[in-house]
Amino acid sequence: MQSTLKEEIIELLNTMLDSIRILEERNKNVQSVNDFLSTPWGMTLLDANLMRIQFIGETASAIDKKTDKSLFIDYPNIPWKQIYSMRNFISHQYADIDPEMILVTLKKHIPPLKLTIKQIINDLSASGNNKI
Repeated sequence: MQSTLKEEIIELLNTMLDSIRILEERNKNVQSVNDFLSTPWGMTLLDANLMRIQFIGETASAIDKKTDKSLFIDYPNIPWKQIYSMRNFISHQYADIDPEMILVTLKKHIPPLKLTIKQIINDLSASGNNKI
């Protein structure tokens, strides 16, 4: 991979990590879907979460396009296509979003995504790495 493209991909991955850190911090006290639905602040938090998740999906999709689908294939533990699909669902079917699905995403799926993104960054940063 050309160093400029590699640097761009690493920067995009870091923006995904930033969004994940924000999601983790904002949701550290969320225990149930009622934490989203029972107060105006909870609804605001849910909306903010959706924007971050949408951004993560959009960024992952952009990386996939920029790398001609050659990067994420090496990290099959993450359901990348589902991440893109969730972004599209949030964008186009906002009224149909299930807050329980968002809570599961935050608590179950975001932590392994964070670890994998860190691994991708490490792999790309390794000297002589030509994954892309």
